[in-house]
Amino acid sequence: MGIQIQSLGYVIIDMQDPAAWLDVGVNILGFNGQQDDSGTVKLKMDSAPSRYLIQRGDTDRFVSAGWQCSSDQYDALLADFSQQGMAIEQGNQDECAMRQVKAFVKGLDPSGNAFEVFHGRDDDAAFNSPLEGCGFVADDLGMGHLVLPAMDHAATSDFYQSVLGFGMSDDLTLPPPMAEMPEMCIHFLHAQNPRHHSLGLFNGPAPSGVVHLMAEYTTLDQVGACLDRVNKAGLPITATLGRHANDNMVSFYFLAPAGIPVEIGFDGAQFDWATFEPTQSTVGDLWGHEYSFPG
Repeated sequence: MGIQIQSLGYVIIDMQDPAAWLDVGVNILGFNGQQDDSGTVKLKMDSAPSRYLIQRGDTDRFVSAGWQCSSDQYDALLADFSQQGMAIEQGNQDECAMRQVKAFVKGLDPSGNAFEVFHGRDDDAAFNSPLEGCGFVADDLGMGHLVLPAMDHAATSDFYQSVLGFGMSDDLTLPPPMAEMPEMCIHFLHAQNPRHHSLGLFNGPAPSGVVHLMAEYTTLDQVGACLDRVNKAGLPITATLGRHANDNMVSFYFLAPAGIPVEIGFDGAQFDWATFEPTQSTVGDLWGHEYSFPG
């Protein structure tokens, strides 16, 4: 096993109008948000610096995940990438400042998803949501999880496990949605924190560049209140309220700016990886989660 990633530190999104994500982040999700002179929107959800970085771009799309590595493993990370013969670019001073990290590298996984690995991101000011009663399961567990499209599924899963040190939590296989399509497979991978998975890899495409992002509230009532805000704002619901089988999360999904599905949940299971045995599942949900995507 290679470097052991600690958690999902941040995500980067391109938007022609970054303020659209500022509105959703603050008024729907309950993040703290600000927009700087360049137009970049930064959204904060816990004691860490901004978790969502939305920069001005020519198109609306998910850009990259930023994975946190401990500072004492960072040099070994660079050596591993060199040994693998990977094309890796080191972030410059301005890019590090925007992310509030000491150093980071960026590259592409075998399916072409951009990734970044960083170290040296210190805690920021305390988090106080603009929405009363809002709080998130984050901090040392990272900002949540994301699921990426991985058309080269086996090689991509192997890369995250053998090079970045993720562990397998669950190998989920579901029947094909249509007769002419292959069965659906998602590998749920955990980092070095108790969250069931910080990364999922789906053997299919995602128009926005990401299958979904997940943020976890500290109470079920916060999930319900967020669902009310989503409905009031007229944002599309892409999955009704339900409970997942593998991580026990009660959640719903809605479509955020840039066409990015966001899962809003509560009650995600946490595990001791020293005693955990990876599972193989054929059922995604215990109840609910009726999926519907616009178009």
